[in-house]
Amino acid sequence: MKRVAVLAAGALALSSGCAFAVSQAVKDACTSDFAAYCSQHKVGTEAARACMREHRKMLTDACIQALGHSNEVTQADIEQYRREHNK
Repeated sequence: MKRVAVLAAGALALSSGCAFAVSQAVKDACTSDFAAYCSQHKVGTEAARACMREHRKMLTDACIQALGHSNEVTQADIEQYRREHNK
């Protein structure tokens, strides 16, 4: 599993030039979540973002917090997450 996380971290680092660039804070906080749930998708793509949204209930608090402080999720995503976690 550690090897997968290292490979995912490398993929995240290399993706900074793509159209959907991922911030360094999100890379740092979400690498293990991405590796665990969404590694079948190319980092920074809409498919990867959709996958992370689908797995939002399983993401670490650090990843959720980093996403919330980034422009990589919408306000609607944040509100939906809050509604789900306040039930």
